[in-house]
Amino acid sequence: MSVITLPSAQVAAGAGHLPPVCPRHGEPATEHRSVKLISRPPAWAAIFILGGGILYLIVALAVRKTVKAPAWPWCATCTAQRKKLLAIGLPLLAVGVLCFIGGIAANSDSTSPLLILLGIVALLAGTIVAGRGGQVPMTGAVVSGDGQYVEVKKGSDRFLMALNRGRTPV
Repeated sequence: MSVITLPSAQVAAGAGHLPPVCPRHGEPATEHRSVKLISRPPAWAAIFILGGGILYLIVALAVRKTVKAPAWPWCATCTAQRKKLLAIGLPLLAVGVLCFIGGIAANSDSTSPLLILLGIVALLAGTIVAGRGGQVPMTGAVVSGDGQYVEVKKGSDRFLMALNRGRTPV
């Protein structure tokens, strides 16, 4: 497993320009999905968190680079992992909402704060787990800061071999 760097034009060109192998797991692709890959916010943008979350969000959205991958290879392991993360995260979100609302509705001085705290923790955990089950996080791919490349962290050596075996970058 290594970092695999692909030209953005090759990823955006779609089917036929990427091998039919999952870049993350190295398994044969069972389907191709349309995915919008984005870059990480630059480190200097973190200073805007002090000005408020909205200001940071505006700056991060303004400077991010995007590559639309119309045919990203997706394997059975990707599908199974995504279903597993969503099956854990979404019920946690529901439990968090119920605990939070139950804590507000309860008139007990001893249980209300505990239920509200439990609700907040469950909401946070559910958001993190369900978020990791999204299509973009499942790809393990991010766009470089200049938008010229797509980097697959922990990419599969089998994907790299299939890429080098006969695929010419666009």
